[in-house]
Amino acid sequence: MDAEKSPFNRILLIVLIALYVLTIAAFSYANWAADPSFTQWWMILLNIPILSIPLVLLYGSIYVLVVAWREHSALGKVSPRLAKIIHWSPRAAAILIIFFISLFSLDVFEIQASPLELLGGFLMHNLPAIGMLILLIVAWKRPAIGFAAFLIAALAFAVLFLRDIYALGNLILFVLPILLVAGLFFADWKWLEAPLS
Repeated sequence: MDAEKSPFNRILLIVLIALYVLTIAAFSYANWAADPSFTQWWMILLNIPILSIPLVLLYGSIYVLVVAWREHSALGKVSPRLAKIIHWSPRAAAILIIFFISLFSLDVFEIQASPLELLGGFLMHNLPAIGMLILLIVAWKRPAIGFAAFLIAALAFAVLFLRDIYALGNLILFVLPILLVAGLFFADWKWLEAPLS
């Protein structure tokens, strides 16, 4: 059976796209509800591509993992095309989530300070992104290390940023995408028979 034409895969894709749209709408509404006078329509439109980075990672990773899990469970292996996707997706997803996390360091440049203080603040704000970049470099050819490293990174983000129910946005934008990067590294490590180059 061709996995790409499976009715289950189509339904899963439709559900995940609907969840993506609903999540974007929920975040946009929350931003507008927080300060309707400040949030203008162009700001909401500008936020959509930025919010799309972790959300596409989140829902795209779920899709890849579910399809790969079904194929691996049914056949004992994954197709060569899906194997390539599984191999490269954790690396690409890690690069994108690192980029997304580093975007938050740009708010340092809004404060009035000397260039040296701004540089120090910029580097301090980028410590999580730098740490994850180092993890990715170490894990690039070692998916088992990638699995463990990004699982620990997701747990660290959860401990640091999930304090109460109002931190649900942090869970969706940071913790779950990083956790799914770990899941993709796990699939690369356990489900692929031979390493791909």
